[in-house]
Amino acid sequence: MASSTSPHPIQSVSTAELYNRWAKVYDTDGNILQAVDDSLVPGLLSKAFALVGSSSPAGIVVTELGCGTCRNTVKLLTLPTIQTSHGYPSTTSDSEAPSPTISQIHALDLSRLMLDVGRGRCQDLFSSTIFKNQAIQRPEISHHEFDALAPELYPSVLPLQGQADLVLSTLVLEHLPVSTFFRTIQGFLKPGGVLVLTNMHAEMGRRGQAGFLDGEKNAGGIKVRGQSYVYEVQEVVDAGKKEGFVPVGDVIERAIREEDVGEGRLLGERGTKWIGTQVWFGFIMRLSAN
Repeated sequence: MASSTSPHPIQSVSTAELYNRWAKVYDTDGNILQAVDDSLVPGLLSKAFALVGSSSPAGIVVTELGCGTCRNTVKLLTLPTIQTSHGYPSTTSDSEAPSPTISQIHALDLSRLMLDVGRGRCQDLFSSTIFKNQAIQRPEISHHEFDALAPELYPSVLPLQGQADLVLSTLVLEHLPVSTFFRTIQGFLKPGGVLVLTNMHAEMGRRGQAGFLDGEKNAGGIKVRGQSYVYEVQEVVDAGKKEGFVPVGDVIERAIREEDVGEGRLLGERGTKWIGTQVWFGFIMRLSAN
């Protein structure tokens, strides 16, 4: 999420420390950008899996760059429940959406503590009735600590290079140089592989950055934030093209609307200050097969 001008003291830390400290409350602190992302990623995934299609008869291999607490891993694990929804433009009906067979999910993240939460979330899902009472194929899943800025420190991730049919990376680009981001994705994908990318919109990024309030709001909590970059949409598209990626379909941009805010709606009252601001963008790219 983004933090605008804050009455609380601000502490700048490394991105790894930010998410290690954030892990314990990341899924419960009313993260506005995460809520928007959760509402729109399913539509992007439906489109992406339609592109991957049956190109992998042995099953689709997915790598997540920046899996965090595995909120998207759970979406992948519960396919084919993904539907085209929440306003994502589609030329196919929900009934035509593919039901992909995922054979492997490799969930990578910089933060060890976020990964710990993610592992627990996946185990809870495997123990739930959705897996016990239904004939849902359980893909092979692995979790890996990984830093795109120092990949040589993580030799266990090397075998994943060039193996992915699809890479999913949501709300991660903000923390990396854009060239590093695309080169990292390029390394994980097979030729012709598909990337699903979402990020904080520059309109939101100019007012704040990823961070959270560490401590009670009324007891002198500290606003903690890490390294962040602000990227314009076209800047990201152009950077991807330089690394051999081709956009597929339109870039989706999402502003906060009045009807998003309030009890029982997409966002709580914390979304009020963002009404009228573009906060999110997402799109799909395909790596050139050449």
